[in-house]
Amino acid sequence: MKQNKYSDYKIFSYPEKILSFKDDVLTPPIYVRIKPINKCNHACYWCVYSDGTLRPKDRVEKHLQAGMHKTMVEKDVMPTEKALELVTDLGLIGTKAVTFSGGGEPLLHKDIAQIMFRTIECGLDLSIITNGQLLSGERAVALSKAKWVRISMDYTSAKQMSESRNVPEASFDNILKNITTFSTTKESTCDLGINFIITRENHEGIVSFAKKLKDSGVGNIRFSPVYIEGFKTYHESISQRVREQLAECQDFCDDSFSINTTYDLTSPSKSPVRPFHRCLYAQAVCVVGADLNIYACHNTAYSEHGLVAGMQNRKFSEAWFSEEARKWHKEFNPSKVCNHECANHNKVELYEKLTTDSYDSFV
Repeated sequence: MKQNKYSDYKIFSYPEKILSFKDDVLTPPIYVRIKPINKCNHACYWCVYSDGTLRPKDRVEKHLQAGMHKTMVEKDVMPTEKALELVTDLGLIGTKAVTFSGGGEPLLHKDIAQIMFRTIECGLDLSIITNGQLLSGERAVALSKAKWVRISMDYTSAKQMSESRNVPEASFDNILKNITTFSTTKESTCDLGINFIITRENHEGIVSFAKKLKDSGVGNIRFSPVYIEGFKTYHESISQRVREQLAECQDFCDDSFSINTTYDLTSPSKSPVRPFHRCLYAQAVCVVGADLNIYACHNTAYSEHGLVAGMQNRKFSEAWFSEEARKWHKEFNPSKVCNHECANHNKVELYEKLTTDSYDSFV
């Protein structure tokens, strides 16, 4: 079986970061997620960043965090010069990896290929979360050298895709073609995976579509529940069937293909309650928005309480180590402001324990 790429214990590969937690010293982030553009060519009804104006008119569902990202401006695009400066700076200060994601669709940025090539030149591990619509040409060439590429999906047919994303049905075959082509042209070290959002509409097709994706060259699929208003009630009627199908998917896993799932409706990450009073995860990983602000994480991106520091008129490193940022890390209290989903809940708890417990207790 393939190794779980979503393990909470990756932090143990970075003992110097653990020591910085213990010593209460701010060091460069291990990993930075960059949102180069806020415009998107899809309109997913469940999108946390969408204001809902582009979604299909018959879709009324809303993400549970909808409205939290009220400061996001769709027309914002990271200037190319600033993006090149950013990845160069990250390489110089010792950051290990960069992921391009939304906001919007990162491959819509006119110079994204140039920016990704520079990322690799700077010695950074490159990765991306994309809807796959533009995974071709020079963009695909750059990503062929990436550490990993994830395609975001919430559909098993052209009709489902059109209804959930407000795009032509022809987009379905286009994306599958891009996936198949990319799987044959990428380097062997590039991991191609799918982030699949489970809904009432698509849950019956999980097994057959997973097999189709495996045959198309996909190496792994991560299944997660759609996180919308009425979350638990929404999933009650399908949860048993979903679990049965996820179990069935395990039957065709092997050394070249794996299934991961966060389909746990009782997980602390889905609760609006945070029992911790600081967020060490935000010292290890952060987000840079298209507005050139540094945010704590993708859950708090473009929110006022997640804003760590601005880098509009300075380099990332200058903003990261500024008094403004140090003050934010010192004063930020998740128990008071993070009353929403936290995808990193378990990591935050683990990192907090590492400041008091020995490594041996986790091995």
